[in-house]
Amino acid sequence: MFKLFALLACLLFHASGHSAWVYFDDGNGSTDDYYDSAISPQGKTTTIKTFTAHAIVNRVPFYDPKIKGKVTQLVKFGSEQSSYEFDCKEKTVQLKSRVFYADREGKLVIISYKNSDPVIGNDNSDFAKQFQKKIIYSDQTRNLKLMSLACK
Repeated sequence: MFKLFALLACLLFHASGHSAWVYFDDGNGSTDDYYDSAISPQGKTTTIKTFTAHAIVNRVPFYDPKIKGKVTQLVKFGSEQSSYEFDCKEKTVQLKSRVFYADREGKLVIISYKNSDPVIGNDNSDFAKQFQKKIIYSDQTRNLKLMSLACK
């Protein structure tokens, strides 16, 4: 419960800071994608936060912490906030964290995952694979847009 309150407090204080969400893509009409203008280089990598509001409700897995890879249910979500780490020299990206919200506005937190969570590291599902470090290829339009912001 404390983690939930801490996360909400961070999000509230973050929204009132000096950064702004900037619109950058429409996901071919299925999403509204924004990035946080406070882009933070950290040594050889740069972190970019994104917010995506989905036009169609999606589902996120809830894992059973007692059984490796066991999904107990799929829960509907309307938006998500993600944190990506870009390595400009190696041209790679890694999803570091993702927070899922019940609503499109990002007010009602459902669950969050980090790449260091045991349920992510111990799972081989497509969902868990999103958190693995990947090379960015020329056909990955969204990642190329974000990398161009990260590697200015």
